[in-house]
Amino acid sequence: MLKNEPARAFYGPAQCIAASEQEAIDTLMVTDSLFRSVDLAERKKYVQLVEDVKGYGGTVHIFSSLHVSGEKLGLLSGVAALLRFPMPELEDLAVDSDSDSD
Repeated sequence: MLKNEPARAFYGPAQCIAASEQEAIDTLMVTDSLFRSVDLAERKKYVQLVEDVKGYGGTVHIFSSLHVSGEKLGLLSGVAALLRFPMPELEDLAVDSDSDSD
């Protein structure tokens, strides 16, 4: 799937939230450490994302940050999504988000 349609997989909070707003996420992967953030707003953001994805029929997988898979996902921002349909416009969002943080 990803070889033929790379615009169906994204990582990063901005991309995943934008995809969720379009109900495009089929599978959401999140590390458990995001739910233990010191920042309350940060925790609420991820709880809402999980609830939204479950609400429209998506699957959510929460990975332990103590497991190798959770550690690797943590290196990719801690959140990733496989989409139901390609959203190439999220690639532009990824570039814009990176340049905004400079």
